[in-house]
Amino acid sequence: MSLAWPELSATIVAAAGGDAAARGRLVEHCYEPVQRLVHRDLERDFRQKHRWMMPLFSTHDVVHEVLAAVIRDLADTSFVGPEPFYAYLGTLVRHRLLDAVRFHEAARRDGRKQVAEPSQGLAAVAADGREPTPTLAASLGERAGLVREALAELPERQRRLLELRLLEDATFPVIAEALGYASEETARQACHAAQARMLVKLRTRGFGGTVAGGS
Repeated sequence: MSLAWPELSATIVAAAGGDAAARGRLVEHCYEPVQRLVHRDLERDFRQKHRWMMPLFSTHDVVHEVLAAVIRDLADTSFVGPEPFYAYLGTLVRHRLLDAVRFHEAARRDGRKQVAEPSQGLAAVAADGREPTPTLAASLGERAGLVREALAELPERQRRLLELRLLEDATFPVIAEALGYASEETARQACHAAQARMLVKLRTRGFGGTVAGGS
């Protein structure tokens, strides 16, 4: 769906006023540009600090759900064009996702101990209908468990291939050399096959979306 700025601006105003249909249109219109912005930043951060979480953010549903929550909180906002609007959404989505990961990791370190929600910064932006950080963190933790379970069921070579590609950002020439594939193209085809096999396992567990990393 493509919206010219005058129509997009009017839709933002309607969504900020509580129009549910306008909010839905914004989510669908903004998902792709916001997802690109969020993935660009999260890939850099996650591959350095949160590699085990990276496959979760290659799925449609996680970013889509958080974007919908952000769009429910557009009151008192004003934008001069689409790019500042996308940047605003991308920043809030990114921070809420990172906040959820930090909450989840703190909970893992502290066992089942209650972890206080942040009270400062973008992560603490309050929103009517915003999904609470602990809820999102629990959801991410559950999904991470599903990813680990599915990965563990793959043959060792396929499992290591996906770990190299998704978590370590290895190139296909590196993967071919490390795992004994005949060529870069053979490694790429094997990656597509492993992704398809893992996706089937994830879907049998009720986990939607896609697994990125095969291009």
